[in-house]
Amino acid sequence: MAVCGLDLDKELLVAFNTTVFDLSGSAQSEVILYNKNHEILINKIWVKYVEATSADTGVNFSLGSSGTDNAYFDCTSLVSKDAGSVTEYNTGDLTLSTIPRDTVVMLYNDGGKVGTGTCHIFVAYSVI
Repeated sequence: MAVCGLDLDKELLVAFNTTVFDLSGSAQSEVILYNKNHEILINKIWVKYVEATSADTGVNFSLGSSGTDNAYFDCTSLVSKDAGSVTEYNTGDLTLSTIPRDTVVMLYNDGGKVGTGTCHIFVAYSVI
């Protein structure tokens, strides 16, 4: 069975975590994953642009742990995206996809985009 591009017969999908980031607001961070007893494998990350983004330079957002904000994923928001557009990142796009047990994973947004843009960040992961 496939859900959102993941083959659930092969991958034990645990959950999606989502947050909304205002790219033009101040810097933001949010805890999105934690598993005390098991490693976590990030399967995919999606960025859904809730409102259209302006043409000025994008801002950095990343997935990491405390003290290493880009340990797992790092990218710049896209410019001139229509509302509702989705960008998908797979494990090959990640810096590191396996998260050690007892690690708090944070989602970071540098903020400060001159123009407009908000986005949802979705992370699909499994416990290994």
